[in-house]
Amino acid sequence: MNTAFITGPTGCIGSATCRWLLDHGIDRIVGFSRKRDLSRLDTAYHSRVEWIAGDVTDLDRLQEAVEQAQPRQIIHLAALQTPDCQAQPLVGMDVNVTGTVNLFRSAAQASAPIDRVVFASSAAVYGQRSLYPSDSVSVTAAYLPPNLYGYWKVAGEGIAQAFHQQTGIPTVSLRLATTYGPGRDQGLTSAPTTAIKSAALKTPYRLPYQGREHYHFVDDVAAGFGQAAIRPFNGYGVFNLRGKTEEVGTFLELLREAASEFSLAADVAVATDATSMPFVCDLDENETLAAFPQMPRTDLREGIRQSLRRFREQIASGELCPPSP
Repeated sequence: MNTAFITGPTGCIGSATCRWLLDHGIDRIVGFSRKRDLSRLDTAYHSRVEWIAGDVTDLDRLQEAVEQAQPRQIIHLAALQTPDCQAQPLVGMDVNVTGTVNLFRSAAQASAPIDRVVFASSAAVYGQRSLYPSDSVSVTAAYLPPNLYGYWKVAGEGIAQAFHQQTGIPTVSLRLATTYGPGRDQGLTSAPTTAIKSAALKTPYRLPYQGREHYHFVDDVAAGFGQAAIRPFNGYGVFNLRGKTEEVGTFLELLREAASEFSLAADVAVATDATSMPFVCDLDENETLAAFPQMPRTDLREGIRQSLRRFREQIASGELCPPSP
C-alpha cells in the first residue's frame, strides 16, 4: 500500500493535495494535525484518509506518527501564515522553523524507506519585485524576504537541503505566491478568494491591497505538490510553482466578467486606502517545467469561473451562507 504522510492536511492546500494524490495512485493518506477536520474533503475520500493528532513542534509525537504511518512520500504543509507570524513571532518561529526541523528529523530517522519529501516554501523568500531587474524572477534570485515569515521559509529550504545531503532522499522545495479558489480563507493573500466568494454571495468587497500579484489556482497547487511528491525526480531542487501574474485590478475585472455569466453583478474593487502588494510576482517557471513538465497552470479567467461556480453550488446546498449582519 502506497501511503503519503501530510502535515497540515485539513487546510485549503492540504485537502486539495489529498484529493489529487488519492486520484493519482496514492492508496492512503495519513494526515498529521492538531485537530481532525475533513470538511474540505469530499466524503468519498474519507475512508482512505487517516488522522494522527499532534503538533509539529512536538518532536516525539511527530516521530511516532511518521513511524506509525510508514509513508513513501511526505509533504510538509503545516505552517502559520504571515498575519499570525507577525502577531506572534515566537510562536510562528516554533511552528515554521522548529516544526520543519522536527519533520525532517522524523523523516531521517524513519525505519521504512521514504521515496520523496516535499517542503512548502513561499515566494516570500524573495524581496519586492523592484529589486529584481529581469523579466521574471528565477529560483536562483537572491533571498530578500520582506518579513519574518519569509525568513523562516528561507530557513526551511536550508533544512530541506541539509536533509537531502545527509540522507540522499530526493527532496523538493516548492515556492508559491497567492493561492486562490475554494477553501482558501486564511492569510493575507486570501483576499482574492474572499472577493470571489463575495461576488457569489452578492455582497460588496474591497481588496485591501493593490499592485501586481502572482496567482495560483488551488487545483494547480494541489497538482504541483502531488507531482513533486510522486513524479520521477532525483537530488534536491527548489522550484517556483506555476502561476500567472496580473494587476489586482485585472483580476477583479475578470471576476466581474465571470460573475456576469452567472447573472451576478459583482461589487468588488480595490479599497481606497489599499496598501501595496508586499510580495514578488513574475515567478519564472522554466526550471519547474524542466523537472515536472506535466505540472498544470489553469488560465486565470477559467480558475475564477470555476471558483465562482463552486461557491454558487455551496450556496445552493446551504454550505455557504452570507455573513451575519
